Amino acid sequence: MSPIGTMLDSVKTDSKKVVTNTAINAFVSMVLVVNDENEAGIHEWVTRTMLKMSVEERLRHKLVTNGLYFAIVPQTYAGTFDAYIDQLEATPPSKFREQLFAGYDYVFDRYQDEMPDRKKPDWEHALISAKNYVAQLIEIFGEDRADVEIETKAYEYVIDPPALKQLVVSHIRWFWNTHLKSEWERVLPMLIESANAFNSQNLDGMDREELFRFITGKEKNDSKWINFIEPANELYFLPNPHIGPYIRTAIVRDTAYVIFGAHLPEGSNIHIPELDRTEIVSKLSALADDTRLTILRLLAERGEMRSTEIMDEIKLSQPSISRYLAQLTANGYLNEKRVNSAKVYTLNFDRIEKTLHAVAAYLSVRKN
Repeated sequence: MSPIGTMLDSVKTDSKKVVTNTAINAFVSMVLVVNDENEAGIHEWVTRTMLKMSVEERLRHKLVTNGLYFAIVPQTYAGTFDAYIDQLEATPPSKFREQLFAGYDYVFDRYQDEMPDRKKPDWEHALISAKNYVAQLIEIFGEDRADVEIETKAYEYVIDPPALKQLVVSHIRWFWNTHLKSEWERVLPMLIESANAFNSQNLDGMDREELFRFITGKEKNDSKWINFIEPANELYFLPNPHIGPYIRTAIVRDTAYVIFGAHLPEGSNIHIPELDRTEIVSKLSALADDTRLTILRLLAERGEMRSTEIMDEIKLSQPSISRYLAQLTANGYLNEKRVNSAKVYTLNFDRIEKTLHAVAAYLSVRKN
C-alpha cells in the first residue's frame, strides 16, 4: 500500500516555492525501493538498490516501508535525514502504533465518500489476532491492495511497540548508511539547481493549479491532484531524483507538499546534463515496452478509446491494462478524462514530440 497523504507538521520557509528538504525527499526515495518490479520511468538507482539487497533485506524493507508506513513518516520538519532518524529514536514506542493507526484512520476518512458501506476501523478488535488485523486493513484499502503476508508479519510488531521501534529505527538507519546516504550526497547539488531554476521564474502570478502544472509538467486534463493542494494554506514542491514521472503528495494541517521528478523549467536556458539525461531515460523507458507501444498505436489510429475497449482489444486483464495506462498517463503520453464514470484516453502527440526533441537536443553536442 502506498497512501497519498502523510502527516507531516507544517514547515515555514521563505518565499521559495520549490525546496529540497532532505528528510522528506529522501524518505520518498527510500519508500520507492519496495516494489517487486520497477515502474516505467523510475530511476535506475531504485532497481540497482533492490538488486544489492538480499531476499531477507528486501522483505524487511518492505515490512518497514509498506507494512509500517504510517509509523515512520516524518512527523515534524527534521531538515536532514540524520535528524529524522534521531527523531525516530526519541519517539516513545507507543507513539509509533498511535501514528500507524492515525494514518489508517486518515485513509479511511479520505475515501469514505467513495465507499460509504465500510465500517469505521475498530483497532481494539483488530489487535485481538493477526486475522482480525489483516481483515481490518482489507476493509480500509480493499483486498487487491492489502499484502496479507506483509501485514500478518507487521501485526507481530504492532502488538509489541518496543520491538516495532527497534525494528524501524535500526532498519532505516541501516538503509540510510548502506544505500541512500552516498546517493543523496551525489544528487543533492542537482536538486538544489533544479529548485533554484524554478524559483528564479516568475511564479507569484500563477494560481495553484497553474503552479502545479508548470512545476510538475502535468498536462491540462490531469487534474486529480488539485483537490489535494487547494485546501492547504501553504504549498511547497520538492524535486526528487528517483521518482521519475510520478507524483507523491503530503498534506497535513495547513501545508501541502508535492514531490515530483527533478527537472528544469520548460524553456529554461540552463542545462544540467544529468537532469536532462534522467528525464529522457524516464520518458523513453515508458516507450520501451511492446504493450505500451501497442496502446499508443491503437489510440493514434482511433483517436479516443475507453479503458474497457483497450482491454478487449489487447486481451489483457483489467489490472494489467490499468497499470499500463497509468504509466503512460504519468509520463504524459496519454490524456485521461472521465465520460459517464468511464475513463477515456487520447494520445498526447505534443508530449511525444517534446520527448523526441529532447533526445535530439541532448545528442546535438558538437565538438569545435
